[in-house]
Amino acid sequence: MSSSTSQPLVSVIVPTYNRAAYIAEAVESALGQTYPRVEVVIVDDGSVDNTPEILAGLAQSDSRVRCFRQANAGVSAARNKAIQEAQGDFIAFLDSDDVWHPWKIEFQLALFALKPELGMVWTDMDAMRPNGEVFHKNYLKKMYSAYKRVSDETLFSESFEIAIESEGSPRTVTARTGNIYPQMFHGNLVHTSTVLLRKAWADEVGLFDTTMRRAGEDYKFHLATCRLGTVGFLNVASILYRIGMEDQITSGANRLYFAESYLRTLVEEFEIGGHLLPFSQQEINAILAYAHEWYAQELVKEKQRTKAAYHAWQAILRRRSIGNNWKTLLKTILPITAK
Repeated sequence: MSSSTSQPLVSVIVPTYNRAAYIAEAVESALGQTYPRVEVVIVDDGSVDNTPEILAGLAQSDSRVRCFRQANAGVSAARNKAIQEAQGDFIAFLDSDDVWHPWKIEFQLALFALKPELGMVWTDMDAMRPNGEVFHKNYLKKMYSAYKRVSDETLFSESFEIAIESEGSPRTVTARTGNIYPQMFHGNLVHTSTVLLRKAWADEVGLFDTTMRRAGEDYKFHLATCRLGTVGFLNVASILYRIGMEDQITSGANRLYFAESYLRTLVEEFEIGGHLLPFSQQEINAILAYAHEWYAQELVKEKQRTKAAYHAWQAILRRRSIGNNWKTLLKTILPITAK
């Protein structure tokens, strides 16, 4: 760890797989931060394009870049390897097709300095197409539907303005802090590539779940992080989030895996941290009913009717008054019509 120096070291965790077209831009955005003390730890998850050659060039040109390669094991395994190799006091996550604004880390560390009790700070992001065209500003609440079920007033306990002096940065940004652990049970509120996390908190949370290879591992990690205490949010888009690649886990084909992992994470986390929550049994049942209903709907789309019927019934048992649960159950019984 680098705590002996005046400035903490930030370890940037970059998992990559077949991102030869984008990896250099991503890494350069981390190296170009106005905050100078960063290292970039890249794990190539068995790329079969020319990503390895690009990584070799990046490591040769800047000693702050360290690269590792492993057989393909998924993004969680790649992130875990990078975390284990990280030497910093803080951990930042950067997907290898995203781009940071130069002031991202400086702004986040400024909030940590003001509020040393914080363990994690995340931000908003802008969405861009594969060609780099920004098509949606402040995309966080658009991407994460859980924001429809919470409000800033209930999510955070404190709000204030902060500023940094770096050229090109926003003059001031609204910062919000609070304990958002209960609200995170409504769904993910945190985008991974925007996160800056104390390494001590990352160590306490543990590694990403490698069994969630298709989707949902980030939500499980962030939910466990929020269990540890107060976190902060900067209401500014500090990154450009690239979407539209065919192999992204956010593609429609992976909705089933998101729904499955969401339900599984809720069940596990209620068991671990339920005693910390202010929920009544009725509120817990409503949250679980929503998760079972979502999973049942996705199973119906995949024509897994028996399993869908089970989860639709589990939703009904927990919240009998919701008509959608009965509609989903009915879909598992009616004949399949040709399209």
